[in-house]
Amino acid sequence: MDRIFNFFTDRPTMGRNLFLISLGFVVGILFYSFHNFSGKPSFWELMLNGFLGITISYVFHFCNLFLNKTIRWKQQTGLRLLSGILMHLILGFGIVLLGLKGYEILYSSYNFFSDEGSNVLLKIGILLFCTILIYNIIYMVFYSYQQYTKGQVMEVQFKRKQTELQLRALKSQLSPHFLFNSLNTVSSLFQKDIKKAEVFIRSLAKSYQYTLKTYKETLVTIEEELAFVDSYCFLIKTRFGDHLALELELTNKELKSKIPPLTLQMLVENAVKHNIVNEGNQLKIQIKPTNGFLEVSNNKTVKRPETKSLKIGLKNIISRYELLVNKPVKIEDHEDFIVKLPLIT
Repeated sequence: MDRIFNFFTDRPTMGRNLFLISLGFVVGILFYSFHNFSGKPSFWELMLNGFLGITISYVFHFCNLFLNKTIRWKQQTGLRLLSGILMHLILGFGIVLLGLKGYEILYSSYNFFSDEGSNVLLKIGILLFCTILIYNIIYMVFYSYQQYTKGQVMEVQFKRKQTELQLRALKSQLSPHFLFNSLNTVSSLFQKDIKKAEVFIRSLAKSYQYTLKTYKETLVTIEEELAFVDSYCFLIKTRFGDHLALELELTNKELKSKIPPLTLQMLVENAVKHNIVNEGNQLKIQIKPTNGFLEVSNNKTVKRPETKSLKIGLKNIISRYELLVNKPVKIEDHEDFIVKLPLIT
């Protein structure tokens, strides 16, 4: 069925040209058999009617291409259907009138534009109107089916792409390097501060619990994400102490907005990964709203010499937002590194 619809909607190819020629010729012959001017089959009359049918077939095809671009079926179905019928009627009847004039030139015995020929014109007009009405209804049905199937395929592709990106984010969070550092920190804390070690283990468990819980979710609230980021920052601060600061400037409205899971965590992780954090290099991360965006910024300390950035985390975030909203993720890399995420309500 999609192939049939494409015959009507795409620009002509060799196969489509053959289809349009065959369809137009057959319709032209059927018109001829209906009115049969001379009362007996005539080769030249057959050819003329077939040529008229082919001409109308091509004119209708390119008329549809024009209308599909100017009046969208999905947004203005009724207007598109009505405009198609009216334009096809005008063009079709105009071509038929030219064809009848050709009859008069070839056969002087015919006079379609006299009072006697008015009955023939009326019959042709009624037949043409019925044909065009049926044609446009069938065209609309094929379009609706094609749009439905296309929508189903796009939805499956969207879900698959979203799942792939979520799994990549999950893989990043479950990196062996992060787990290795966490286990080393736990081992060190058990020798120094058992209570703090217990809190660290609970925060680590919360982090992984959130990660496993939300990897199938398309969106979570910023409030939920920040609860996770808070646990994650506790793990990081255990290593770097007060040299890492997270500042939040969010109202309840922004907290209820949506965000792809693990987005803020990945940005915080990137900030820590690419900057040296110690007594002489304090890293400050700010999260605040700015003109419909959630702005996540960090100052730049001394860059870690061994870090080679592939920007996989940022690419993951950008790709997920491209699937969800029309607004792009904005990145500014000057004195501070700033990522602006579109707020999703």
